[in-house]
Amino acid sequence: MANPNKPSRDHLDLRLIVFIPVIFILVSLAVGLLATTLTRVSLQSPAGNSKNLLMLHAWIVGSSLVAGLLGAYLAYGITKPVRKAFHEARKMIQYAQADHGPIKAADEVGALSTVFEQAFVSFVELIQAREMLDSVNEGIVAVDKEGKVAGINSRAQELLGIPFAEARHKTFRDLLGSTSASGVLLGMTQSVLNEGEERVHNHVLFSSPPGKEILLSVKVSPLRLKTEPQGLLGAVVLLKEQASKFPKLHDIVGQSEQLTELLNLVVKVAPIDATVLLIGESGTGKELIGNALHRLSQRKDKPFVKLNCAAIPEGLLESELFGHEKGAFTGAVAKKAGKFELADEGTIFLDEIADMPPSTQAKVLRVLQQKEFTPVGGSETKQADVRIIAASNRDLFEEVLKERFREDLFYRLNVVTITIPPLRERKVDIPFLADHFLEKAAEKTAHPRKSLSRSALDRLMLHSWPGNIRELENALQRASLFCRGAVIEPEDLSFLGAKYPADAAASNGADTDLIQKGVSLNETLESVEKGLIIEALKKSQGVQVEAAKLLGLNHKNLWHKIRKHKIDLAHLRQTS
Repeated sequence: MANPNKPSRDHLDLRLIVFIPVIFILVSLAVGLLATTLTRVSLQSPAGNSKNLLMLHAWIVGSSLVAGLLGAYLAYGITKPVRKAFHEARKMIQYAQADHGPIKAADEVGALSTVFEQAFVSFVELIQAREMLDSVNEGIVAVDKEGKVAGINSRAQELLGIPFAEARHKTFRDLLGSTSASGVLLGMTQSVLNEGEERVHNHVLFSSPPGKEILLSVKVSPLRLKTEPQGLLGAVVLLKEQASKFPKLHDIVGQSEQLTELLNLVVKVAPIDATVLLIGESGTGKELIGNALHRLSQRKDKPFVKLNCAAIPEGLLESELFGHEKGAFTGAVAKKAGKFELADEGTIFLDEIADMPPSTQAKVLRVLQQKEFTPVGGSETKQADVRIIAASNRDLFEEVLKERFREDLFYRLNVVTITIPPLRERKVDIPFLADHFLEKAAEKTAHPRKSLSRSALDRLMLHSWPGNIRELENALQRASLFCRGAVIEPEDLSFLGAKYPADAAASNGADTDLIQKGVSLNETLESVEKGLIIEALKKSQGVQVEAAKLLGLNHKNLWHKIRKHKIDLAHLRQTS
């Protein structure tokens, strides 16, 4: 059905496209005719030269006409951006008016002027901003406070497979549908809308409309007006496609910056077949990283043999590593192959290598240097085509200085050193790890999966986790087993001990008798968080980067929390 308002809407375009070029042509013709008349009067040529005069007149008129056409063409080209701008502006006005009647050009310009004055942007700036957003290679989606899509650029339309006309005013949930990444993206967006703090997720596996899996880096930022920084208008979701994705690393869970850097290093080191030394506290997952190094290596189809050097008595460790002949010692009733022989062409993982006796260290050094070993009680030398991955919860360099570990062996092992951060330095991963361990606990017990309340998660985030990931797994298994309901509450985690909030609360001058005074759990946690931040800033003498490391936070997140708690940094620097 034809739109009755179409002529009115196109009125301005007709002026720009038709009237201006026509005016150029008419003016040029008028100038040509005037020139012809003036030439005839001034020359007053005899009749014999009338033919030449006619040709002169024709040349003048023709030149004027060509000039008019050229001017019309230039006018059409010059007004093209203006026409495009008015076209975009009409869309804005039509969106603002539910039931609009015919709009005159003058009214339209007046309405645009009002819009731009309210938005504090110029007409040209608006067009430039739109073109810039469409030219970037990152998807941008803006949502309002209710989670409805307010804007989307061209790259986001490609990634999500939906045009702008269909995307606008849909909820972000409807826009994502049932994609594999919808849970993560919706959770991050809702968190930003609720708390007003930026969220970043570096590795989100997303299935694009053609069915291709891509890896996205996602950042969700709060959207505010400069004139009202406290008010939240909505959120901006930034989707950036990563160049490649990590191979699937089983049981390695988390999305923190520290873990991302660690996995990047693992992926780079795994294929080069170099000796690797893993340093990290007990429970940080050194064995999982060792497994990943083997699975991503060229030896992945060969054996992966593990040995905990601290769990084997000193007299038997050498036999476990290199094997023994029958009768080599009391109890050696048969010939036995050692770990190096069993791991031939594969990988051997030597855990807690700092506990290895000096005599055994010398023989392991020989394996690294000469690629050979001799079984206990034997005389035959065997070849050892084995990659060694060693791990320790102690600083081996310190052990060398204390003369408890061979210096030459240390430098042989220290080809590539990977330091695994403790859980307290990557607390961003705790929610992801908690979901993973609760799922595992449900599978083991064949019971419905338990979930964490927000206050229980806050308690997990505040705990220092001296036992690292292993302690977290055990804590959640226990809580899942003894929790009476479907949701784990803070009281189900009471076995973690009361020391986690007390010191921090005391450092902030908080009253220990909070419950009797009717203070809520959220207020208590806010007080604890503020106390921890103040303590970390004091220890770092007000240096926010160092304080963020102490707290296991991202620098930007710490900055937001400092603003949230209104902590006076200048005063802290003076008193520290």
